[in-house]
Amino acid sequence: MKKAVSRLIVLTSAVALAFSAMAQQQDNHPPNNNALVQLLQSKGLLTSGEVAMLSRATSPEEANARLAQLLVQKGLISNQEYSATVAPTAGVAPAPASVATVNMESSGAHLSNAVMLTPNPSPSGQTPTGAPPAPPERAEIPAVAPLRVLPIDVPKQGGMIPDIHLGSGANVKLYGFYKASAISDTASSGGATFGSQDWPLPLLLGDTAAATPDHNPQVHLKARSFRMGMQTEWVPKNSDFTITGRVEGDFEGDYTDVSNRNISSVRSNQFTLRLAWMRLDHKIGDLPWFAEFGQDWSLLGSSTLPALFETTGLGVGMGGFYERVPQFKTGVQFHAGDLKIQPEVALVLSVGGTSGLTTDQHLRFGDAVGAESDQPGVEGRVVFQFPLNKSWRGVAPAQLIFSGHHSRMSELIPHAAQVVNQTAPTCLLLPCPVTVFNSTTVPNIGFTTNTAITGASNCAEASGTCNLEQLFPDGVQAGNPQNAYSAEIQLPTPWVTFDAKFYRGNDLRFFFGGQLNDVYSNLLGMTEAGSGVSEAGRAILFGCAGGVAGGTTAAPTLNCNGSPVLPAKLQPVGGSGGLAEMSFPLSRIFRANPEGPNSGWVLHLMWGTDRANYAEAAHGNHLGRTDLDTASLTYRLNKWVTFVHEASYIVTFTANNHEAGGVIKPEYLQFGPTLTRQAHNWRNEFGPVFTF
Repeated sequence: MKKAVSRLIVLTSAVALAFSAMAQQQDNHPPNNNALVQLLQSKGLLTSGEVAMLSRATSPEEANARLAQLLVQKGLISNQEYSATVAPTAGVAPAPASVATVNMESSGAHLSNAVMLTPNPSPSGQTPTGAPPAPPERAEIPAVAPLRVLPIDVPKQGGMIPDIHLGSGANVKLYGFYKASAISDTASSGGATFGSQDWPLPLLLGDTAAATPDHNPQVHLKARSFRMGMQTEWVPKNSDFTITGRVEGDFEGDYTDVSNRNISSVRSNQFTLRLAWMRLDHKIGDLPWFAEFGQDWSLLGSSTLPALFETTGLGVGMGGFYERVPQFKTGVQFHAGDLKIQPEVALVLSVGGTSGLTTDQHLRFGDAVGAESDQPGVEGRVVFQFPLNKSWRGVAPAQLIFSGHHSRMSELIPHAAQVVNQTAPTCLLLPCPVTVFNSTTVPNIGFTTNTAITGASNCAEASGTCNLEQLFPDGVQAGNPQNAYSAEIQLPTPWVTFDAKFYRGNDLRFFFGGQLNDVYSNLLGMTEAGSGVSEAGRAILFGCAGGVAGGTTAAPTLNCNGSPVLPAKLQPVGGSGGLAEMSFPLSRIFRANPEGPNSGWVLHLMWGTDRANYAEAAHGNHLGRTDLDTASLTYRLNKWVTFVHEASYIVTFTANNHEAGGVIKPEYLQFGPTLTRQAHNWRNEFGPVFTF
């Protein structure tokens, strides 16, 4: 501690002497020739980009101001030391404090709705000639900035203050947070399917297997919410390119499944990758252009994330609607005064989030239905950014965002699909003769069959009947499209920050929407003739057009009367939803002291909803809608420590059954000791966040 204090005193004295010496320099002596500046650069306290910025000063006074502001920003001198030493000596106005709010899901230092004060140079950097020094300007408590994990600000060469300067010339800055929380739920959303998890899912999803004495209220203590990331920046010499990158991971979601950890798996989590990308920035004429490669937030829906304290699920199935996905992305930025318009397009990994992965995901690389469509997904986004009022200080600009997504899924039912996992065939026997199209795409169905049986002589069975494996010896392929779009708005003001998101699409399970439904087998009026199991673990029905079921057994034979046997259409379940939130900077509203103990109070209110098409969800998990109402209060103890209390009300409704003739029949699911159409949970989570 003594060494740190001594170093600060010596450094402050050296800075004061440097300012006096620099003030005596003539304008034709560039500041980067100053011995102190060179010394600070050699010790890694100043980057080459910052030294270049100092050298562009038009006067020694401006150079003094720029260097002082850099030292304040790096934490080497305080605002008080700046005001007491630099301003009277150099005759410049002290650096007013601009502000930024950050969140645990944001791309910088992650702290939920916490307040940070950072220096902001005055427009001119100096006072008029002969005028007395301006009095110190009172620091402003910032408004709440929207949570933006996909900002459109163009990175600048040398614009990052590094923690580590590598010999390769790269700069590295570390960030992250520790979070511990205590959680109380009045009902379980995991149940027998997902277990006693400490983050919420839609109710009635995993807790409907059997009757229980109560709704399974739970208390958790959660210590695995540790996140760490690293920003990197390269400034190539004599190059117009700016190269940046990011890698980030946490312990939130990867649960162990090995014999030596199963007993203690509740506290034995594994570090998993969240983000990993690199980005090139350049200019095409006067237009900023970028290209990014790696895993980042999806352009669809991720521009506005819910500002929740609970970050493991972050509103899964409750209007959160986001993803992180491998992608190749590019975009360009247009300017018109203070208006910025940035269109972007990305090729993304096509993923469906197939529900069959929950049973045997340890056997495969992961979801296969997107990659096996032999085409990437495509996403696009356009962002309009503009200030609502130029005179507002400490208020982020507003944004209006539109995005869209398209990809295609493909399910493969192989030759031996009926005996996957060594189980017996489940298909029904079909009397011959039957006819199956050979390598023909059937209109309005979207699949291709691969063989043909045209008469009884093709049936190997002595009884003259055939099963599905004999009908499709080369397998069958079926697929479905995945389409979605979203619209988002963010309106920060000095008194309240409002943001909202709306989305609609189909097969939204991968994006944590549509009540986590994906697709179902739609026979399109055909009579069910059997079923096969795809490589993704999905049971897909087969039907006989015009067939008539016969017999009285549970698995009757089917007389196809010469009609083709066809796989059902994979019908994606449609869905929609969104969120609306308001964040109130209480400390700013009540004009608290920016450097006092009450400078970081924030009240956050949110409503989110996620809904499935009821008629289609009746063929899926029977969940129709989940709503989330949340209120949280944040108290910032200092710039490193914040306490948050978040209270939530979660309610889930079942999807009604739509039967023939337009008849609607209510659906009841097990919830605790009763069958119900509606389940709810009161949830409280409290804890500190330590940010670095």
